[in-house]
Amino acid sequence: MVINVFNESNHTDENSIKSKGEEDSEVKKIKSLLEISNLKYVSDNIKYLLNLNIMNNTECFLHKNNAIIKDAYRVILYIRLSVEDGDLIDGDVSRSIKNQLLLLLDECKQRGWVIVAIFCEEGISGTDDNRPEWKKSLKFCENGNTEIVLCKSQSRFSRSMEMIEKYLHNEFVTWNIRFVGLVDSTDTSIIGNKKTRQINGLVNEWYVEDQSMNIRAIFKNKQSNGLFLGSFGPYGYKKDPKDKYHLIIDAEAANIVRKIFNMYAGGQGASKICRYLNENKIPTPTEYKHRKGSKYNCPKFEFDKRITYKVEREDTLVSIADRFHSTVQEIMKYNSLNSEHICEGDIIIIPVLHVWKTHMIYRILNDSVYIGTLTQHKKETISYKNKKLRNVLKENQIVIPHCHMPIIDMETWKIVNSRIGQGRKVKSSQNGEIHLFSGKLKCGSCGHTFGRDTNKYKEKVYVYWHCLLRGNTAKFLCNNRISIREEDLYQIVLKEINNQLKRYYDKNLIKENYDKQKTSISLQDEINILENEKREIQNSIRKKENLIALLYEDKINGTLSLEEFTLIKNRNNIEIRNYKERLKQIETTFNQLNSKKKDKINAENILEKYTKIDKLDKHILDEFISKIYIYPYDSEKKQRKIKIEWNFES
Repeated sequence: MVINVFNESNHTDENSIKSKGEEDSEVKKIKSLLEISNLKYVSDNIKYLLNLNIMNNTECFLHKNNAIIKDAYRVILYIRLSVEDGDLIDGDVSRSIKNQLLLLLDECKQRGWVIVAIFCEEGISGTDDNRPEWKKSLKFCENGNTEIVLCKSQSRFSRSMEMIEKYLHNEFVTWNIRFVGLVDSTDTSIIGNKKTRQINGLVNEWYVEDQSMNIRAIFKNKQSNGLFLGSFGPYGYKKDPKDKYHLIIDAEAANIVRKIFNMYAGGQGASKICRYLNENKIPTPTEYKHRKGSKYNCPKFEFDKRITYKVEREDTLVSIADRFHSTVQEIMKYNSLNSEHICEGDIIIIPVLHVWKTHMIYRILNDSVYIGTLTQHKKETISYKNKKLRNVLKENQIVIPHCHMPIIDMETWKIVNSRIGQGRKVKSSQNGEIHLFSGKLKCGSCGHTFGRDTNKYKEKVYVYWHCLLRGNTAKFLCNNRISIREEDLYQIVLKEINNQLKRYYDKNLIKENYDKQKTSISLQDEINILENEKREIQNSIRKKENLIALLYEDKINGTLSLEEFTLIKNRNNIEIRNYKERLKQIETTFNQLNSKKKDKINAENILEKYTKIDKLDKHILDEFISKIYIYPYDSEKKQRKIKIEWNFES
């Protein structure tokens, strides 16, 4: 039985700052200008660059702090690097950051300001209002941890006129924060400086807008000349190492592309092609790129997918591995098993490989890149401020033929496109009416959607429903292989709805339900209990983290030995980890209770409309039922389990 499915991150964040080994003269100079003990927070990239082994104080983002330093101002440094500002010096991120640091630190030394935090971001535009370190710096200010925000210039803080007005001229005034930009002489403590700041804000925003328009024009010009501008070549191709704007054939992947086209042209459907590729362990396009060392990242790619599984009777490691498209060796390795012996009720973690699905096949079959044609400008950002992507109309896309060597010949391409055009399926019937069970059926085994098929026998049309994942991945991810007739399903659902009506009008049962409800804890009471537990755990975590910080100081001062420090620290880290695991469980329960509370429908409003139902229609089905889960057919008992998720508490 599947208990949970977890998708690990399919990539790790890599710090773009390269380690320099021994400290150079610039780093030594920077560290000499810093009083490490005063720092409450330092961005990870700055820690890495300066080799600072300090722990950030999370309290500065959680609680108000009215403490001040006598005869000195507390200041935070905000550093931002981006291509639009021409920051990179010969492509060296470290050197660019060090230059900004030295400039700001020298200013602080001359004025006698005490630096309490350093926030730094790389490669992020000043128009982006979701910069993580920028938002942290604002929270730091709001909680009263500083009196001054120091930047190289106003444009480093933000290139958005809206944000300049919101923070420099409103929030910072409320928080009693002074903003200083060195290069452009920005200083919010100077009253006559406001108009200059507003003009600079407009100019900075106009600059980004003009730059965005210029970049778009350059990109479109390159695309119109048949130059490939993607970061990674499409499956079957790779970027020419001698010319980054040109594609060359990747022989290994190209053979799979040809196989897909030939199978489809030969009359085999997308589901059968998926089955062939999965049975032969052919890596999917994204998995293939990862195996080749590419840093390609697809947000929808479930890399390193893990399933928490409870062993059922008659399960073996072989049958489990076969079902979930894994291997016995991988499961044993992941769970540290010494033998293949497993018992009913055991909980194991199953690492699942990514599998081919029909939408991947159709994406390849519809891509004209395989006949040498480049189709670009399919999506575009909404504006220089809004980076969300939107689809470009087909007539506005840039299509240039004969840009690179084709993988597929034109004859095969025409056959495939002809078949795809004839084989498109519609989601509704021919008269436009939506099918009765559309959107309601789910597989009880894998959770995937059920699809509808028809079969004509002796002039009579029979309708069947089956798990769509079953067809895409053969036996790997779903064992629900036998379809269910719509007529049989119809009668089962009709009977269950009438059973609900019968139970509702049974007076004795109503009284029994009422007595149960009187003695049960309400949803809100459960939520309140969990909220109290959550607050207590969060307080415990903060105390443990503060204790570790104090222990570190004791180790530095020699009060604690390294062995004592390590022992106490590890014990506290284990407790913190357990607390955080419990917080995850509470959050999951929260979501379930809140969803139940929000979506609960008063049963009386539905059930009192009817006494008995003789015929189902879409309206009745939508009123009564949220989802119908259909489980695998038991050939020995000649029956199958069907679970109905009602729109009310049954």
